[in-house]
Amino acid sequence: MVDRLMIHLARFLLPALALTLAGCAAPPPPPAEPAPPRTGLQEAWVQAVAGPGWAVRALTDDDSCPALQWDGGSAAMQTRSAPGLEPPPPGNSQPERKPSRFTLRACEAPWPQGVAALTVGGIALKAPASELLRIVVIGDTGCRLKASENDFQPCNDAYGWPFPRVLAQALQLKPDLVVHVGDYHYRESPCPADMAGCAGSPWGYGDDTWQADLFQPAKALLAAAPWVFVRGNHEACNRAGQGWLRYLDATPGAARRCETAMASGQVNPGDFTPPFAVPLSPRSQLIVFDSAEIGGGKVPRDSAAWARWRQQLDVVATLAADRAQSLFLSHHPSLAFAPSLLGSPGLPRSGLTPLLQDAFGPRLYPPGVQAVLQGHLHIHEALGFASNHPASLVIGNGGSAASGRVNAAAALKTEPVPGARLETFHSHTEFGLTLLSATPQGWHVQAYDALGQPLARCTLAGQKLRCS
Repeated sequence: MVDRLMIHLARFLLPALALTLAGCAAPPPPPAEPAPPRTGLQEAWVQAVAGPGWAVRALTDDDSCPALQWDGGSAAMQTRSAPGLEPPPPGNSQPERKPSRFTLRACEAPWPQGVAALTVGGIALKAPASELLRIVVIGDTGCRLKASENDFQPCNDAYGWPFPRVLAQALQLKPDLVVHVGDYHYRESPCPADMAGCAGSPWGYGDDTWQADLFQPAKALLAAAPWVFVRGNHEACNRAGQGWLRYLDATPGAARRCETAMASGQVNPGDFTPPFAVPLSPRSQLIVFDSAEIGGGKVPRDSAAWARWRQQLDVVATLAADRAQSLFLSHHPSLAFAPSLLGSPGLPRSGLTPLLQDAFGPRLYPPGVQAVLQGHLHIHEALGFASNHPASLVIGNGGSAASGRVNAAAALKTEPVPGARLETFHSHTEFGLTLLSATPQGWHVQAYDALGQPLARCTLAGQKLRCS
């Protein structure tokens, strides 16, 4: 009788006990995110690297890098960075922040000497011309998705995000060189569920967002001409810096990294890049300066960051002495006006300005710098000075959402920095690009909108800018 009772109780108690124990166990881990299907080579391009020199870069999801192929030869490409998962950017306080997933292998090889053209996995590339006389300049191009500012650009709309149309116009101009003055990456937050204009957009700092904001729309122009990439504040280490260092940083070889643990007040080592020059002709050159992390705040004069950036400006002076004429490229403008809704010209908030004043005095730039090209402000501006200052071009109208304008009459009565007296000012808010065409004295400067219509025409002779 007892045995029968025990067997009967066991039939009911053992399943209950099993369920209780299962409830105490740790839940199973969520399934791993499925890897995207492999498609091989994604993009290939030629870019200026520090040295100076030119390198071929490529992105692939294959396990190894493709080879360079040309008539009579070939060369292997080396891995700059392998696929991997990076922690959220250090110092980033976005509530939606997440780890950055990089599924693509970044590859690099120096352009082979004496080779006029080559292919990378079927993508045809041409050697940079011996003199680079037609330069397309674009800037601030990504599609803005930022929840903290309730700012969601319609990335799926060709008119709401016109960067692809700007690229199409740039391709038609057949440039010798393309310059991007920074801020490529803008999709930092998920698109709200009720907004069809950006539905389905990737977000975060991984390569899916880099592909959507830059590489996929720019694929044809990347292959059509060599590029110079300037770093913007959106590519600083506390934002999309890991992708920048993997893909576009001009330091050749294995990609540098953003440090993931930084003490408060310190500048990430990945945010310092030595200035470098890009020869255009025997007389002229570009000088590229990384101002990404300097931003709009004041850099303490007694800080290690001040000392390091100040030392880099000494390098700029040395570089400028190598050519009769230089165009200085950085992301943050000093000789410019911040736009406003009513058009009143705002003074630019740039931590770079005190450093420039300390290094070069009231002119802000060393002798030989005839003009400065920058972005950051989502507008086009052309400034020519009666005082001893280089001309200034702001080319931040490449596609990212714009706000505000600058009243020309008010600007002509205002000094962007003390002593900088204007004699020429032009601005427009239309999305577009700018073409620089070399002349014996300097450059013709032609601005176009996203449909290819001319907007402003200027002539730069020495440091004097005249616009019509």
